Amino acid sequence: MTGKYILKYVLLILIHLNICYYITGCSGITVDKRITVSPDDWLMAGGSPQQQNVSKFILAPPLNLMWDYNLEGGVGPSGITASDAVVFVNALQGELFTFDVNTGGKIGNLKFLGKDCSTAPLILGNDVIFTFAGDKKYSIASYNLVSGEINWRKNYGDIQTSPILHEGFVYFSNLNGSFYKLESASGKIVWKYNTKSPVHSTCAVNGSTAVLGNDKGNIMGIDITAGTEKWKIETGLPVISTPLIYEGNAYLGCDDSNYYSIELETGKVNWKVNLHTKMIAGSAIDGNGNIVTGCVDGSIYSLNLLSGEVSWKAVTYGAVVSSPVVSGNYIYVSSYDSYIYSLDALTGKVLWKSMLENKVKTSPVVWKEYLFVAADEMLYCFTSRNVEKKF
Repeated sequence: MTGKYILKYVLLILIHLNICYYITGCSGITVDKRITVSPDDWLMAGGSPQQQNVSKFILAPPLNLMWDYNLEGGVGPSGITASDAVVFVNALQGELFTFDVNTGGKIGNLKFLGKDCSTAPLILGNDVIFTFAGDKKYSIASYNLVSGEINWRKNYGDIQTSPILHEGFVYFSNLNGSFYKLESASGKIVWKYNTKSPVHSTCAVNGSTAVLGNDKGNIMGIDITAGTEKWKIETGLPVISTPLIYEGNAYLGCDDSNYYSIELETGKVNWKVNLHTKMIAGSAIDGNGNIVTGCVDGSIYSLNLLSGEVSWKAVTYGAVVSSPVVSGNYIYVSSYDSYIYSLDALTGKVLWKSMLENKVKTSPVVWKEYLFVAADEMLYCFTSRNVEKKF
């Protein structure tokens, strides 16, 4: 082999190695068919820009374990999304995993998501957008599942809030206190708003208003056209939880032990109720005119939308730090006591529960006849179908 061809061969190897490292550290995700997104899919944290945590599918308990998978890294309070029979899971060690819903087989994984990816992947058809922390170069990226290539990567500071899509734009906040609106196709900033304190509260968006909280204790309504503040409520303690927007009002619980109903356009407090415990989870809206939320003391409350009156209270034996999910008349919620529960939405009665191997801090996701949840490093898929026993 001549020196010319040896040099060419070496250059090809170096280029290949560089591409492998740039994309995924020699791991990657490609799908053999295009992702066909349905309005019924769970495409982002909370299932919708309004963060209502309502599945379009009715999954009736009891459920059977269909498959599980050890991710070798924990999953944050909101780390799972699903579309077109593919499950997407962000793991805390900075990896995105994809699985075939029907078999539990791993499609692939990405390894460049910083050192902390506690957020939910956002699915835009064949593209996935994810936010992360702990990387000095990048903190948000868009990846194409068909080509196996990165569309764009940006550094907007460490991010621990999930990206939310609303009318073609992506919204998120960072630990520097900035709240961003980006173009989803390019990652280009449309505007950023300074909340003046770190943000751990994933926003909810509806109409012309986004709602979020910050660690300083402020709940804010932001005009998403101009990127300016509409209103602000000072609670005095950190606001970690994700707001829910429904019929012109925002709902969320805070570290001050109060659960708030706030008029979306004006910031007027309709009511607040003291539940005597911190709340860092999101909420769900059921079909009975009630808000359902979990608390750090292990309680789960159903509150009347109009008055805040307690409709019922259920008790678990561990902190509830993840959002409940409503599926028809069933509520699915996880707890640090290592159980995943199904409750009757009308009464709060426990209809079914399953003990998992570790503490559960991740919000469940219901997609068709499947329920997905993570307990530390273990990902579980439950189903209402009959499952052949494994021996």
